[in-house]
Amino acid sequence: MPIQINHSVKGKEYAPFTVTVERGHIKDFARAIGDTNPFHLDDRVGAASEFGDLVAPPTFPITFRDENADMGAMLKDLGVDISRILHGEQEFELHRPIRPGETFLCRPKITDIYEKSGKSGPMAFIVRETYVTDKENELVATLRGVTVVRL
Repeated sequence: MPIQINHSVKGKEYAPFTVTVERGHIKDFARAIGDTNPFHLDDRVGAASEFGDLVAPPTFPITFRDENADMGAMLKDLGVDISRILHGEQEFELHRPIRPGETFLCRPKITDIYEKSGKSGPMAFIVRETYVTDKENELVATLRGVTVVRL
């Protein structure tokens, strides 16, 4: 039986949250993805670089999570069961390097909802963006993700 997506959540902003980037977390993440670039792993190389410290790999913001958030809130708002969703895509737009010790404000938002029909039937695409800003309120990164819902 087909389901209906609650399109009224388009434009909804979720509660902002902060993250602090830890040196060890950058190194662990780089190792986990197989990135051996010394700018991510070697404190001496980072200190001698133009950035003055280690820098996180470009996909590092995928780790930015609100540990206190209801992870199912978006699905509840959409009226969707988790068994109907697929990860569609993920994109990272970095505006400057991310370094250890920095604290960021992350503001998630549903920016688009659209539907298409595919080989397996109708699907809805939920586009989420998270805007990451620093203490000066400068945009550091924009994270975009698409969740696919089988209708």
